[in-house]
Amino acid sequence: MSRISSREPATVRLTARLSRSDVLWVANTAHGAGGHWHARVRGGEPDHDHLASPDAAVRYLADHGVPIPVGSPDPAVLAELAVIRGVVQRSLGPGSDPWMDDGRALLATASFRLDSDGRLVPARTTGWHAFCGNLLVPLLAIVESRAGLRRCANPACRLVFEDGSPNHARKWCDTAGCGNRDRVRRARTRDAGAP
Repeated sequence: MSRISSREPATVRLTARLSRSDVLWVANTAHGAGGHWHARVRGGEPDHDHLASPDAAVRYLADHGVPIPVGSPDPAVLAELAVIRGVVQRSLGPGSDPWMDDGRALLATASFRLDSDGRLVPARTTGWHAFCGNLLVPLLAIVESRAGLRRCANPACRLVFEDGSPNHARKWCDTAGCGNRDRVRRARTRDAGAP
């Protein structure tokens, strides 16, 4: 019998409606008090959880350019977003299982179809539940390439980002924000110690 093609399972490239950046902004809905670019942390300030209320979630995601649906997320959606956030946060730990039971349950209930452009889309086409479904494809991509995930070196910030730098040594979520604050702090420390 002739071998007319490879016997390897077919791999299909899927294109999602939402991006990896959108997933990371969901993951960053919990962060330190310095996780806002304009923040001037004084110490002792509590961490921020932008999934604590529907209004806080909408405002945070919209402020970071995430294409959110109209209306407010219900408690079930906030819980799904928290699971997505947890999967990304757990992806930072070496040897950890990012999915755990909550992530696997989210995947088990997901239902998708192909749209007319050949993109994988959730079976639910509108609203916040569809938004959560649209986050799953880029979430899978992030978990698959999690070696590039980093947490900002600013202990008051702790935003998660993907390190795309050539030498994979990026330390800050933003060089103009947290990176600049660190440079200023080090310069002031040096100046204070100078004779």
